[in-house]
Order: sequence, then C-alpha cells, then structure tokens
Amino acid sequence: MFNMGHRMELYCDESIAKDIIEIAKTFKIESKIIGQCEPSPSKKKNSLEIKSEFGSFDYEQNNMN
Repeated sequence: MFNMGHRMELYCDESIAKDIIEIAKTFKIESKIIGQCEPSPSKKKNSLEIKSEFGSFDYEQNNMN
C-alpha cells in the first residue's frame, strides 16, 4: 500500500520487517515499524481500531462476501 501523503507503508510478515529496515538504511531511507495487523475475531467483518492522544476510534466494515 502506498500512502500519497508523506510516507510509504509496507505490509509484511513480522519476521522480515527488520531486514526491510536494514535494506532501507542502505538507501538512506529512515524507516520503522509503526503498527501491526491482527486477524479479526469475526470473519464476517473487518475492523480498525486507532488509539491516540486524541482518543480511541473504531471502524467496522460488515457483510464481507
């Protein structure tokens, strides 16, 4: 996924994240792990939970077919 704002986000397996960070360093690109994805407890919906200094925000998408 590419964020058209001010950064690029890569979604990858946790086991290779540190390798990607090291590769980015060779190109003088600062990088870090910013979050994680977890399986949904309900296979019938996707959800997103954001916790920040501005509060907690929950979003859900139902009826996945």
